[in-house]
Parts: sequence; structure tokens; C-alpha cells
Amino acid sequence: MIRANIVLGTLISWASYGLSDSPDTSSFSAADTIHRDIAIIGGGSSGAHAAIRLKDAGKTVVVIEKQAQLGGHVKTFTASSGVRVNYGPSNFQNSTAVVDWFSRFDIPVVPYVQPGVGDKYVDFTTGKEIANGTLPNPDFGAYLEVLSKFPYLEDYSHLPDPIPEDLLLPFGQFVEKYNIQSVAYTIAQFATSNGNVFEQPTLYILKVADIPYIMGIINGEVLAPATYDAQSVFQKAQDDLGSDALLRSTVSSATRSNTGVSLVVNTPKGRKLIKASKLLVTAPPMMDNMKPLGLDQRESGIFSKFQSKGFYSVLLNQTGLAKGFRYYNAKPAADNTYHVPQLPVLQFIWATKDVDTYWAWYTSVNELPDATVKASIIKDFKTLAPGSNPQIMVFSNAGPSGISVTADEIKKGFYKNLLSLQGYRNTWYTGYAWISDHSAGLWNYTDKVLVPKMTQ
Repeated sequence: MIRANIVLGTLISWASYGLSDSPDTSSFSAADTIHRDIAIIGGGSSGAHAAIRLKDAGKTVVVIEKQAQLGGHVKTFTASSGVRVNYGPSNFQNSTAVVDWFSRFDIPVVPYVQPGVGDKYVDFTTGKEIANGTLPNPDFGAYLEVLSKFPYLEDYSHLPDPIPEDLLLPFGQFVEKYNIQSVAYTIAQFATSNGNVFEQPTLYILKVADIPYIMGIINGEVLAPATYDAQSVFQKAQDDLGSDALLRSTVSSATRSNTGVSLVVNTPKGRKLIKASKLLVTAPPMMDNMKPLGLDQRESGIFSKFQSKGFYSVLLNQTGLAKGFRYYNAKPAADNTYHVPQLPVLQFIWATKDVDTYWAWYTSVNELPDATVKASIIKDFKTLAPGSNPQIMVFSNAGPSGISVTADEIKKGFYKNLLSLQGYRNTWYTGYAWISDHSAGLWNYTDKVLVPKMTQ
């Protein structure tokens, strides 16, 4: 039975960046002023990839990244055994864009095999396994037949006008309309960062579990670096960029116009002024991130529509769980959520390459205090393994996730309006809220669309 044993590169670079408008640039010396063709806010999966591609195209770039390394939520932890353990995107669709990205740094890729020896479907509130046959065997053939009705889901720019009403339905209603109940539980695992999956507009769920994604799982066409260290390619990118990657840095103010952009950046070496011809923003387009950019009425009217969910990725040891197994949280009764528990919830737990380390994913409708999430996770682990003393080694707040708008906004042409901002005020954008849920789709967009436009 194929379940959610593989989650492809869907966790892109999600982070907050301090930005504000109208910087005072008069006090900066020549030594503290950086001139580049293109400034990039965010050095996650999208930002780091774009920086290298733009550099390779002959442009000078500078990346402002708040974390200590590039890669965003592509993260890897070194366990006490010395084994590198991923706790973000760990594998990628087999596409030209993916192969080319790893080849750029001479990193060999191999078919990805999910670590672990088997699956357990358990009610995490009781610790009891779900009886065999409770969860239906997913009929992906029927699901793919339904998906074929919507061949434009990989990129928001390909959406038809008007948007089909089916894509505006809450996904639960869509499941019932097309009789795809057998895949509902599994699709919910694939779309775990989207909050209450069955209440979300169908468009968002089908974009996560689109045809390339499903076919990659069915056919085993999923890739990983030979070392299984997903972060390694971003370390190579960081080395390549050198001092053009400003780590542990944030933008404090910005001015954008038709003649260029100016950014004041707080770095470990003090404030710097960046003057660039163009700006690429890869931070999530939530108002907390975007408003300080000095948004005009057109921009704020669009970005203010976005809403998001909470999503957390955690590594634990001393769990007492059966070695090598993957645990999926499931309700014994199907109800109207097809065995998927109500949020907030610990969705599933995976074995990793290190036998003593488990990787847990937690989802909530809204962002929660980290302490609340940690306590809930520990409680569930102790229910699954009474008498255990699970320890959190790494905790990552991967929000904001599931960035979306209401069905009514989609119907009124939200994405047409959003994409019209590309290039406006010398600012371009990329990230999953703009293009695709998958790294493969984002990197392909950068290669085929973004780089040609930004290098004109």
C-alpha cells in the first residue's frame, strides 16, 4: 500500500525578514556600500538557487539571509552517531531542473529510498494501532484520472480564467463529488502543511499532489544526493557566493523605484547599504514581511489577502518507538475527515538514517507558541511508548506555511493580480506562494522564466 512514505521538496524557504521603507542612505561610507545588479532577500531553496543561476548568467548578486546558512528549511542535523539526518525537504522530483542544480556542484544523485522498515497506523491519542483494513487502499489511478481534468496546476500563471468551480470547492466536497475517498487520507499526508486539508480550496491541495508528484511516487522517480544530505548542495552554493551571501543579516529599510532599489541591511559587521538595479524577494508574501517594503496601495491590496497555517518539524531521540518504523496518526472512525485527526496535531513520525533519531511533523491552523507544540509532541510520544523519555534534539518552526487566499478571492482573479506584480517597481518574486509547491517547479521557473526576465 502506497501511503505518505515520501514527501518531496515542498518545504521551500519560509522566513521573516525585517523590512521598512525610506532608508537614510547619506551616512554610509563607500566601504559600507555594496553595488550589485540584483539583491535577493532570502537565501532558502528558491533564493540560493536563483542567486547561483543569475550569477552564472553574468549578473552580480548579493543575498540577504537571516539564518546562519543558506537553504532555508532544507536542513540537516548531525546525530551523535555522525549520521547526517534531514528534517526538511530530503528528496526531489526527477526533473531537468533538479538534475542540473545538483550537477552544477558536481553532486551525484541517486534514487531516493525512504528510511525505515515499515509503517504503523496508530491513534496517537490512545497509542493503539488501527486495525488492518480500516484505511482504504488508495486508488491513485482514479485520482490521476480526476487530475487530468486540470492539466495546468503546476504553475499559477497557467490557471484558466475563469477558474473552474471544482477548484474552488472545499477539498472534502471535491473528494465526495469525484468519489476519491480512498486517497483522501494519503493526500492529506502529502498536503500536511496546508492546515485543515478538507476545508481548503481544492486548488491548493491538487497543486501539492499534482500529476508529476504522484507519478514520481508511483514510479519511484524521486532523487536525493548520494549522501542523502539535502543541505549539502546549499553549502556548495554558499561557498560559491562567498562574501556575496550576507548571513545572519536582515533588511531594516528599503526604497524601490523604477530606477533601482536601496536596502539598509543589518549584518554581523554592522549596517550596510545595498544599491541594486533589481530586487528579488523570496520571503513569504505575508504582510508582516511585505508591508515594511514600502508597499503602495496596489501591492498592499494584494498581499493583505494572504493567510497562513502553522507547521513544525522536529527531531527526537530516546523515543522508545519500534526501531525503523514510520508512524502515521489516524482516527479509527472515518467521519468527514477520512481518518485524519483534527488539528492541531502531530501528523506523523518517520524513522531516519540514524536508528535512534525520529523525525516528527506537527500542523496547526494558526501559529502556536513553540512551548505548546513541544509539549504536545512529547505527550504523544509518551502515549505511543509508555515509560519513554523522548528528548527534542532539533525544533524548527517552518511557518508561515499553507499560504493561501479564500475561494472567493481566487474566483475574483487573485492570482492574475498577484502575478502582475512581477517586475513592478523593479521587484520580482518567487516561492511556493507564487509558482509551485515543489522545488522542482520553482527551480524550473527560475531557469526558464525568472533568469531570462531579470537579465534583460
